Amino acid sequence: MENGTMELTPRHFREQSASACRDANLRAVLDHATRYFMGKRGAALEAFAGRDEHFARARAVRMGALARLPELLEQLERNATAVGVHVHWAADASEARTLLAGIAKKAGAKVIVKGKSMVTEEIALNPALEATGAEVWETDLGEFIVQLAGEPPSHIIAPCIHKSRADVAELFAEKLNLHGQSIPELTLLARKALREKFLSADMGITGVNMAVAETGSVILVENEGNIRMSTTCPPVHVALMSLEKVVATLDDAADILRVLPRSATGQKMSSYVSVLTGPRKAGETDGAREMHLVILDNGRSSVLGDPVLREALACFRCGACLNSCPVYQTIGGHAYGSVYSGPIGTLLSSLLLPPEQTRDLPFGCTLCGACARTCPLGINHPKLMLALRQRVAGERANPFSTAHSMLARHPLAYRFAVGMARAVDPNLDLLPRLPGLPGLSEFVDSRHPPELKKPFTARRKKKESK
Repeated sequence: MENGTMELTPRHFREQSASACRDANLRAVLDHATRYFMGKRGAALEAFAGRDEHFARARAVRMGALARLPELLEQLERNATAVGVHVHWAADASEARTLLAGIAKKAGAKVIVKGKSMVTEEIALNPALEATGAEVWETDLGEFIVQLAGEPPSHIIAPCIHKSRADVAELFAEKLNLHGQSIPELTLLARKALREKFLSADMGITGVNMAVAETGSVILVENEGNIRMSTTCPPVHVALMSLEKVVATLDDAADILRVLPRSATGQKMSSYVSVLTGPRKAGETDGAREMHLVILDNGRSSVLGDPVLREALACFRCGACLNSCPVYQTIGGHAYGSVYSGPIGTLLSSLLLPPEQTRDLPFGCTLCGACARTCPLGINHPKLMLALRQRVAGERANPFSTAHSMLARHPLAYRFAVGMARAVDPNLDLLPRLPGLPGLSEFVDSRHPPELKKPFTARRKKKESK
C-alpha cells in the first residue's frame, strides 16, 4: 500500500497491489504523470533522426560492456586510481554501507548531501550514515520530497511521481513551515532550504550514470544542478556505482547520452552532464579535494553469469518501461515493495533479492509487451518475465497447472475434460470447494475463468440445424 501500516516489501506484492488499486487519487496522479512523460518522449523520438540506428548502437555498447565486464572494471580501477580516485569494491549492501560510513567518519562529516541515486536506496545507505551522527540530506527535489514524507521513491527517474502538487504544498507546510502553492513557489522553497546544506556539507554522495574505463571518469546526468553542487561544494565526493554501469570509451558514453535523455525525459540532452576525472587538481578552483568510487556487486555477478537473464543488466534506467506499463500506471511504485519498480524493477528485484521474497513479482505483469516496445535498448521484458515465472513454478509446481498444461497439448483429451466439466460445473464454482483439492482452489483463485460455454462450432451447427 502507498501509505499504510503494512511494511512495504515485495513479499506482500499482492496485498499492496490490491490496496493501490483502490486508491483513485493515486491512479489519477499516475495517469497524468505517465501521460506527460510518454508525450514528451514520443515528441523527442519523432524528431530523432536515425533513431533506430542510435538505439542499436546504444544496445551494442551496453551488451558489449557486459560481455567484457571483468576486463573493463579492472581497467576502470587502474585508470581511476591513476587520476587520484580511491577505488573500493563492495560485495554486498552491508559491505558498501560499512565502506561509506567509514569514509564519512574519517572525513569527520557532520553534514552529508546526496544527489539522486537509486543504488544508495538499494543498500539503505541513509540510516547507516545517520548512525555515524551525520545529517543526511537528499538534494534532488523529488528525493527531498519523499525524504520529508518518510517514504521511499516510487519511480526510477521521478521519485515523487505519486504525489500531487497539493500533497507537496501540504508536506512543506507541515515539515518546513514553508508555504507555497504553485510549482515555481514550491521549487524555490526547496532551493532555499537546501542551499545552506550545500554550503555547509562535509561530504557529497552520488550515484553513477556511467563510468568510462579508458579514462577513469565518472559521468553524472541531471536536470536540477544538485548533483553538480554535491560533487563540487563539499571537500569529499563519494560515487557509488553498481558494477554494470561501466562503458569502454568516451565514444561509447556519447552513444548512450544520445539516447538516454530522449527516452527518459524527452530532452535532446539533460541540463547538466558532468564528467568527473579525479578530484580537484592543483590550480583548479572547484571540485572535491578527495574523491572515492565504490563499485557494488550485490548479486549482479550471479546475474551476469545467467545466459537468459543477464540482459536485464543492460538497462540504463530511463524509466520509459514504467511509464508505458498498464500495471505500473494502476498501482504505482510503492506496491512493488522494492526500490526498483515497474517491468525492469520486477526483473532486477527478482534477480537481486532472495527468491522467497519476490516470487509473486513476475506474475504482476500482463505480458502486453508495451515495455519491450518502449525500451530503447531492446530489452525483452516479457521474455525474461516468463523465464522467471518458469523458475518460480518449477520450485513449487501445482499439479492442476501441470495437468492443464498437459491437456492443452492434446486437443481430444482437452475437449473431453472440458465437456465433462461443462456438464458438471460450467462456472467452476463447485470443483474448487471439493475437499482434498487445495491445489485446484489455488489454481482457480488466481485466475478468472470464463463460463464453460459450448464451443462456437457446436453452437453454430445447432443454430444452422434450426
